[in-house]
Amino acid sequence: MRRIESLFLEIVFLLVAQVAAATSDWTLAKSAEGIEVYTRPVAGSGVEEFKGVAEVGGDVDSILAVLRDSARFKDWFPNTTESRLLSRDGTVSYQYSVMGAPWPIAERDNVIRSELVRDASTGVVEIGVEAAPEYYPQQEGRVRVRKAKGMWTLEPVGPRRTRITFRMHLEPGGGIPDWLINSRVVNSPFETLRNLRAVLSR
Repeated sequence: MRRIESLFLEIVFLLVAQVAAATSDWTLAKSAEGIEVYTRPVAGSGVEEFKGVAEVGGDVDSILAVLRDSARFKDWFPNTTESRLLSRDGTVSYQYSVMGAPWPIAERDNVIRSELVRDASTGVVEIGVEAAPEYYPQQEGRVRVRKAKGMWTLEPVGPRRTRITFRMHLEPGGGIPDWLINSRVVNSPFETLRNLRAVLSR
């Protein structure tokens, strides 16, 4: 009986260690202009996950207003040529966007479901995002992104100062090599946060 209990405890400790390792294996890939970008591998995928972190001027609500304005998404998110809100019901939204691509790569379109959660005690806002490819009809000539999952976290850090963390793992599909996708994994969140900061400063 003690042997079984000991074996059970060993398994539990191993699982805890694996979870701890999975949550602490971020590698700093870029630090510039007050923006830090981290990457890490994702089990079962050749595409890395990224995490971008930056402090910006503005309170949480002003930043939230920009993030939830689907029509303006294309103004600050890199390589986005089209964006619009499909539906919103309280804290849950569906957004459609199109990512441009150099010839001969076909444009990618993305249907994202987002859900907002606010912690009343801390003021922290989290917006979980994930692909919802079946929510909107397939568009001719565009490859639908089928795998995407991430999170926006807005954390107040001072008077009209907010720390933004943007985390995402996205597979654009359509036969693009993983190495080519990974070549943009660092610059994409960096440009996103830099553009977003510029929009907020205006």
